[in-house]
Amino acid sequence: MTEPGTDHDEAIRARLHRLLQDRSQSEIARKTGTPVAGVNRYVHGARIPAAFCAALSRELGVNPVWLLVGEGAPFLTDMPAATAKLGENLLELVEALNAIERMKLGSLTGSHARVLRTLNDALQAHERLRTRLNEQSRPLFARVLKDLESALNRLDLERAQDLRAAAGQVSRLCDDEGLAREYLRLQAFHEFQRKDPRRMLVLQRRLFLASLPEQALFDARACDEARRLVLALSQMNRLPEALRICRAARVLAGRPGRAWESFARLQLSYSLILFETGWLRRGLKLLQQCLPGLSGMHAKVGQAQQLRMMLWGGMLALPAAMQMGEPTDAKADHFLQVAIWTGEREPLEAALRYAQAPDVQPVWRGRFWQAFAAEALDQLRQRSPAAARKAARMPANVDSDAAAGMLDKAARMHLLLLAGDAKGARELWQESEAMRRSCRPDLSPHPMALCLHHRTALRLFGPQERRAAALNARRFFRRWGSRGFALLAGLAIRS
Repeated sequence: MTEPGTDHDEAIRARLHRLLQDRSQSEIARKTGTPVAGVNRYVHGARIPAAFCAALSRELGVNPVWLLVGEGAPFLTDMPAATAKLGENLLELVEALNAIERMKLGSLTGSHARVLRTLNDALQAHERLRTRLNEQSRPLFARVLKDLESALNRLDLERAQDLRAAAGQVSRLCDDEGLAREYLRLQAFHEFQRKDPRRMLVLQRRLFLASLPEQALFDARACDEARRLVLALSQMNRLPEALRICRAARVLAGRPGRAWESFARLQLSYSLILFETGWLRRGLKLLQQCLPGLSGMHAKVGQAQQLRMMLWGGMLALPAAMQMGEPTDAKADHFLQVAIWTGEREPLEAALRYAQAPDVQPVWRGRFWQAFAAEALDQLRQRSPAAARKAARMPANVDSDAAAGMLDKAARMHLLLLAGDAKGARELWQESEAMRRSCRPDLSPHPMALCLHHRTALRLFGPQERRAAALNARRFFRRWGSRGFALLAGLAIRS
């Protein structure tokens, strides 16, 4: 069995070899006050004491953080003064911990007063150094988190990744609970931007529990964290759970909560899920109530969602919708979905021009609908069943569950229909239907996946073939049409 600390010693020894590339053992021995034979033993396998590490830092200017954990520049002269000071304090902390480790706790008795005093002094030194490290790292941690949030708001994910790694390093030295909670929130936000809902859900669940107030049962901050938990569940197609959390959070917020901006954001998420689950009128009514309380990115998402609902509700034509407000990629995605549903060249061309315009502001940077619409337009211009089956330019939107996989199947099925390949569309419909039937009750496929799936059944199957599938499709369109989806209502009576 490997002796505890062996791997750590080997890592320090490797960095000691790095120092010996520029200095001899005798020079290191002379400057650190260590016998040459001792330096030779450290180089060739003996355990490296903290006192020797401290001497390397004091006499040779070695960065203790680099020496101990391999992070940062090798020498203090290569580091900003504030960071170097943190490194020196970290080395002092390690020396204090080593002093504690050397105490023979198993042999302590009433007659060992000197050992107890030494242990007490080491523990007190440890606490003082932890306090000093916390005080010095707090402003640095706060600045890194501020820069991380700015990068995330700009959707600069590469910069955000670097800043997140830096924040993780500083967080080890800082005991500030508020900053730790902010770091957790920004990590969850980063996973949301990276479209990793599973990791976001893990972080957001922890954050929501940490945000619950000690006095009141629920407050504005807890309301915002509940909303982010709803977003994570929505990204994973777990809409029934997301709806339940929305309803519970609204009840917990009560009448006082209606004045919170976080409550307006929660209402926005609730309205989006109502639409996604087929309740257009209810979602639109709720959205109109919360729009005045939204600002920034949330206002843009809300405005895009309002146009989406009005388009599917038959209250607005696509050309008019594209003239309203500032262009964003959130609106573009909604316009592309409506254009795809029409299956006509002119709407597709107009929606693609809108999505590809240089002045479109990024809100969530999705590429699936733009690629899908471009492929659909190509099929309308030149029917090619082989190209439709391949759909090589369209990025997959597949996840590990049936609810997410249905959208990819429905998209390819739609392309095959446009290309006139009924046989290929039938095969994909059967796969899509198997996914729909196997979908767990706590998962909800994307509404476009359901709409395309059921419309395909109406187009492919007559009274004598898969009658149940056609009847089920008409029931779906009748139900959604009665809840406000005017674009779907006419399909309910198709024979």
